Amino acid sequence: MTRVSAVILYNENGEILICQRGAGGCCEYLWEFPGGKEEPKETAAECAVRECREELNIEVGALDTVGTSFYSYPDRDISFTFFKGKILSGEPTQTVHKSIRWVTPQNLSEYAFCPADTWVRMKSGKDGVSHFCHIELLSIRRQQTIPSNSCR
Repeated sequence: MTRVSAVILYNENGEILICQRGAGGCCEYLWEFPGGKEEPKETAAECAVRECREELNIEVGALDTVGTSFYSYPDRDISFTFFKGKILSGEPTQTVHKSIRWVTPQNLSEYAFCPADTWVRMKSGKDGVSHFCHIELLSIRRQQTIPSNSCR
């Protein structure tokens, strides 16, 4: 099983950072949360930090595990660990992705995500103020053809 870590990063406006994959592979031009495959002997949290450094030129921290998800591609199974994180230094830079974007949680549904990625749905607290009080991880099940070469 391939192990993947992803980070849900919020900015001061409550927007979430998403990244669009480039050409090639089964997930070309689809969106994903920052992250990638774990290296041997690397923890999920170490992977999340490394991937953000390598792909976005940012340092992230304050990683809280928010859930796990599983997805089966035709040629392999993927286990995801999702973290809520915070940017400690740097500004996200588009280096390996076609595009990066800050979007509100309410607008995530406007973007086509890789099948193995998950939605993060933020719910408001009883006082009407948006809090990171509850996270639902729901597998994205869009009508997409997934060729035998897998993503990530």
